[in-house]
Amino acid sequence: MAIGFNHEQVPVGLKIAQAVGLTASAYLFGQNASISYIGVPALMQAPAPLAVKQWDTVYSIGKKTAPALAVVSSLALGYVTYHLDPRSLHYKLNLAATILIPSIIPYTFAFIVPTNKKLYEKLRSLATTGLEDKAAEVGVAKKETVNALLDKWATLNLIRALLAGAGAVLAAWGTVSHLQETVFIAS
Repeated sequence: MAIGFNHEQVPVGLKIAQAVGLTASAYLFGQNASISYIGVPALMQAPAPLAVKQWDTVYSIGKKTAPALAVVSSLALGYVTYHLDPRSLHYKLNLAATILIPSIIPYTFAFIVPTNKKLYEKLRSLATTGLEDKAAEVGVAKKETVNALLDKWATLNLIRALLAGAGAVLAAWGTVSHLQETVFIAS
């Protein structure tokens, strides 16, 4: 049964699913955006052997949580969407969020994995180099240095974050789109 929510009591299960979907997608956005905006610039201050080792640690943590957050968010929002009137704006916004948020997974494979492979190769090739060796990449093409690869990765990751962020915004808009306008009178 499709629910319009305008004049009906929203079931608790749907409220919980909406909260889980919205919270997970917003967290996913914040996690990825902060890695790109805060974490990677800090990593780039370290010598190449240390920077790529630290990136590996950050990425290993992120790859354990991000796909799960995307799937949980999408399933929760999909559950909500299933119960909505397909003609409503609420439905369309939640459906868009349900599709957009897990798109980070194929996006990762299509655009980020090639850079990951280059960074993992750097990790292997610099494994025996001293972590503080500032001359570790002398003679390496500028586009292939650890810093250049980290910069590229951070940009691609920020785009991935924006996919989750857009999904979170759509889910939030879908949450409030059905609310009736309330008029407040100043006392």
